Amino acid sequence: MSSPKQNSPSFAPTNWRASFEVTADSENVDPRFGYVQTAAEAQGGNEPPVEPDHTIQLNIQPRENVEIPEFFFEPTGLHIEPGDTVKFNVATPHHNINAYHPRFGYRQRVPEETPPYSSPVLTAGDAWYYTFETEGVHDITCAPHELFGMVGRIVVGSATGPGANPVGEAPGGERARPPEFTAGTVLSDPALAPEKIVEKGSVSWSDVAAENKKLLLAPVSGHE
Repeated sequence: MSSPKQNSPSFAPTNWRASFEVTADSENVDPRFGYVQTAAEAQGGNEPPVEPDHTIQLNIQPRENVEIPEFFFEPTGLHIEPGDTVKFNVATPHHNINAYHPRFGYRQRVPEETPPYSSPVLTAGDAWYYTFETEGVHDITCAPHELFGMVGRIVVGSATGPGANPVGEAPGGERARPPEFTAGTVLSDPALAPEKIVEKGSVSWSDVAAENKKLLLAPVSGHE
């Protein structure tokens, strides 16, 4: 006698799916999910709901004498004003933009009252728009490539908030983790000091010291 057929469980909350589907068709940049413009939509002339004030490119480039390439945001550090919109251009596939937010299991490296914003995983040619309303330091990562050092720092207005703390010293629960491996060394680079980003306006990946881009096999001491 065959056993009753079991329904497969859904691991995606219904309200999350509904929220994302509404966002994709909205005329505003959603404070949590942003706004996705696919490559096909861009080619078809579909305009985003807002003109970007700044652009960041998500790149991959070969790493000398190492099989695993460099994954990075360009610029890696950026100073903007509250209310500015950033367009993230996905030049290479399989990236996303993810806040260092406690709701994702990280130690808090975005300002208080900031929603847990994140894009979906994007393909080459896609773009993601996000309007930064909350003043302070916003540390972001590409979740698939975080451990390879694909992190960025956006200073909105002033260099304040939890993200202004050294890596590993931001608030968080017992299980919350800071940026680890090469993510930790990149964000700790002097070129990406929040005050330096405010002073320069933007900081290129090439400004980050080569020693802080090296691939690591274990978390950096002091960053646990």
